[in-house]
Amino acid sequence: MRELRDILAAYEQLAARGERGVLASVAGVAGSTYRRAGARMLVLADDTMVGLISGGCLEGDLLEHARAVRETGTPKLVQYDHRGQDDIVWGLGLGCAGAVDVWLERVDATQPGPLAQLGAWSEARTSGAIATALDGARAGQRRTLDAQAGLLGTLAVAEVDAALENALASGHGRRFTSASGESIWLEMARAPVRLALFGAGPDAIPLSRIARELGWDVVVSDHRAAYAVAERFPGADVRHVEVAQSVVRAAVDARTHAIVMTHHYLHDRAILAALLATPAPYIAVLGPKQRTHDLLAEIAATGPRVGDDERARVFGPAGLDIGADAPEEIALSICAEVQAFASGRSGGALRERKGPIHEPAA
Repeated sequence: MRELRDILAAYEQLAARGERGVLASVAGVAGSTYRRAGARMLVLADDTMVGLISGGCLEGDLLEHARAVRETGTPKLVQYDHRGQDDIVWGLGLGCAGAVDVWLERVDATQPGPLAQLGAWSEARTSGAIATALDGARAGQRRTLDAQAGLLGTLAVAEVDAALENALASGHGRRFTSASGESIWLEMARAPVRLALFGAGPDAIPLSRIARELGWDVVVSDHRAAYAVAERFPGADVRHVEVAQSVVRAAVDARTHAIVMTHHYLHDRAILAALLATPAPYIAVLGPKQRTHDLLAEIAATGPRVGDDERARVFGPAGLDIGADAPEEIALSICAEVQAFASGRSGGALRERKGPIHEPAA
């Protein structure tokens, strides 16, 4: 998400200068690849690149194609297939055993491509789906779908509309061939991760900083005026609010990942009880496992039900087991756990994973 925001900011500056750029989008992958479908890179008028399509191995060749697209305005699908042994000697020499399709299109003030819609979704913190025709007479035409605006765009084909609805419902994009033989790329644009920190102590500062670096939306709440200071948390929404109102004021919803970290037992208990009554899918508690167990037991004893479903949403101690000790290390372990949870992954070592690392989560 941080990368997309950087690309959107660079595009706005390019458009304001009246210049032309080229947007490169990964429209399909197979085998082992550095990035997955949906990754983007913006090539500016001076050939500066914002974002990454690969680890740097494709960018040089893509730049040559991008210059031609920038000059002619004709979009182009560039395909790289490195699954053969001959590629190491005669190709780009990647040895990655993967294939990547990259869609190139010119963008400027009058032709934003998908960036206008992606920017609107990012600003509204919502999700949507995009269909793009990659070949045929309608190459470059698009159709978009989101919960508010519905279906929009020139690629108005019944099977595309149905595919967009399925993509938005399932959360997964795909490539398919239309009845008329066109290659259609469906992609999901997901809302950014939302992180709510309840407690603005010193250990919350690196947590907020790393989350913001990842492009997440961060809200920080604390009842202590000396701690709830915006300057301590650049880019975050900082709120000075009483403990009893902190969860309500943080507007916790079904995409909010909450971290309870006031380090005050009674305050943590009150906040945790309030969070369990929300649809927050992930609720982390700093401190030992026994402390979290005691908090849940006391909450259950006072009335609110704490069943298996509620306990399954509580992660305490917070974070992945990476040997963290210093505040920055703990912040890294928590952000890693949130990323894994939001992606439907276990957080284990990639070498132990069975199948491609970019395989959609079940």
